[in-house]
Amino acid sequence: MNLLKRISIVLSATLFLWGCSDSDEPVNEMNDSLSLSTNEIKINGLGGEVAVTVTSSNDWRLAGTYDWAHPSATSGKSGDEVTFTIDPNALDEIRTATFKFFVGSTVVPLQVECSPVYAVDLLTDQKIDLPRKKSDVSIKFESNVSDLTITYSDDSKEWLTLEKQSEFIGKTTLLFSVAENETYKIRSADVTLESPLLDEPIVVNITQACVPYFTITPSETSQKYDLSEQTISFTVESNLEYTPSVVSGAEWITNQTISKEQTDDRGITTSTLSYKLLAASNARVGSVRVENSLKNAEISIVQADPNTPVASISNSVIAEYAETSGWLVRLAGNEGIITEAGMKATEFTCTKTIDNLNGLEYFPNLTTIQIKGSSSLQKVDISKLHKVTSLTITNTATIYMKEFNFGDNPITSFDLLSARYFGSGCEDLVFISDNLQAINMKVQRPGSDYVERIDLTQCPVLHTFKFNGEYVKTLYLKPDQTIPNLELATKYKIERK
Repeated sequence: MNLLKRISIVLSATLFLWGCSDSDEPVNEMNDSLSLSTNEIKINGLGGEVAVTVTSSNDWRLAGTYDWAHPSATSGKSGDEVTFTIDPNALDEIRTATFKFFVGSTVVPLQVECSPVYAVDLLTDQKIDLPRKKSDVSIKFESNVSDLTITYSDDSKEWLTLEKQSEFIGKTTLLFSVAENETYKIRSADVTLESPLLDEPIVVNITQACVPYFTITPSETSQKYDLSEQTISFTVESNLEYTPSVVSGAEWITNQTISKEQTDDRGITTSTLSYKLLAASNARVGSVRVENSLKNAEISIVQADPNTPVASISNSVIAEYAETSGWLVRLAGNEGIITEAGMKATEFTCTKTIDNLNGLEYFPNLTTIQIKGSSSLQKVDISKLHKVTSLTITNTATIYMKEFNFGDNPITSFDLLSARYFGSGCEDLVFISDNLQAINMKVQRPGSDYVERIDLTQCPVLHTFKFNGEYVKTLYLKPDQTIPNLELATKYKIERK
């Protein structure tokens, strides 16, 4: 009897152990049913959530614990859904886990596999711009992908060559040599790093500059047109971006247009830059500028009557002043065209020292003149002008002016009060004026003054003359000329002529 009991116990234990097998294959000894919507979860290194639906004949339970894979439930009923939350895989290896679902003695395993996060970490810019000269360029990166494929387009291999690939402390360096670009075309290549393990390839763009080119025709910096309304144009050839603009004269240089561009095989683009000039009554000047990275082009646009005489102003100070003020359009050498603004100008105030007044006659409406004479200015002559009412000389040092010719300008009085004294060579002083009525001169050092003789014979209406120079000996007047208010600092004689 005891023997039969022992045999029965051993047999029962054997059957129990057989039902609890450690195999990952499904086990079913009691006809319990258990199935999963999937028996395998494969997910990338970023992790995520995957739902598994359990279908069973009875209540089920789940076994398995991992610190990176987390089921939403460990037991449940048929039809329940278990969500597995998979943490990102920061390792450089595949993670695996096996969970087991049980119903009675029936076991169904669930395999979970999480691959690493395969990545390429670029240590250089993804877009590299290079000069046109010969150079080297490196692409550096870190990656946990061992079988990266490196490619770049065939048409770039004539100028871009992979010279060396090296690794150091987990970093990979690709060294490329770049040939000089002797063409007018920018060239570009994409270096691609790819692998089936990457979601998408890594692309590094290398762009090399070209030989810059820019021309504008006509190329002269000053273009002259008649006064009529008309359209003017320039041909621009370039492989650069350019920006045209009207710098001055926008009120009459209008309708800026750029034609459709045409590019030739060299990479040079040709376009036509056009403007509409409105009709003018007098000469005027404006300018257009075409800006680009190679050289800016600035062109003066001169609109003038073709029959208008060309002014010749040899005095560089006057010419520069007039040009800066918009009174004059400079042509070649000393030549230029007086603009409408110059014809209307009324005031000439110059702070630079001046040798002579030659050229002021081209500005016929001047009424006010203020100058500072140089030591070479000996003759102050405005007789070719006819509307000047005020002439001021601002010199505070020694002056060397020997003749003042006011012509028929309506100047009625003239004061010279700030000069130190008249210097050597000014022994003879002459005044000429149709309308001058009063002259008042006061030098700061009368004892150093050189004036000895003063000629007033060509000032017919002069009635006041004052001068404090201490060496005047002779005053020249016409036979019938009188000056009621005459003040000199010396004993002098009057000579008639």
